[in-house]
Amino acid sequence: MKNTSTIIAVGILALLFSGQISAAGYGGQTDSMDKAQTESIGKSDYLSEAIKHAEMAQANNADAKKILQHAEKSLAFDRKAEKQVLGKGNSKEAEHITASIKHLEEAIKHAKMGHANVASLHVNDALKEMHQFTAN
Repeated sequence: MKNTSTIIAVGILALLFSGQISAAGYGGQTDSMDKAQTESIGKSDYLSEAIKHAEMAQANNADAKKILQHAEKSLAFDRKAEKQVLGKGNSKEAEHITASIKHLEEAIKHAKMGHANVASLHVNDALKEMHQFTAN
């Protein structure tokens, strides 16, 4: 009887925790955005999408494949944000975005080699640069 109640308690805890993970978007769910969805995002949201995917890559800091997947998406949005800022003639303001692009490119390079720890460090640096841009 004691084993049965232990199994039930563990099962309930597993259900509670898996529900929270899935609700946060990290429960093995893929975030697939096709070209039409990407184009429907407003230009002002490019950087917020880049930050979102960089944060997802950061959350998966031990999994090089997940880091690669989200860093590539973040890089695509970051490049669009850079074009938008440079298109407005704000080359000085684009310095942080340009730096974040370089960090994301390095993160992708290391993630492809399976170096999750180094890739994660570059993603963190990219996030810092993105946040510094939004603080200005």
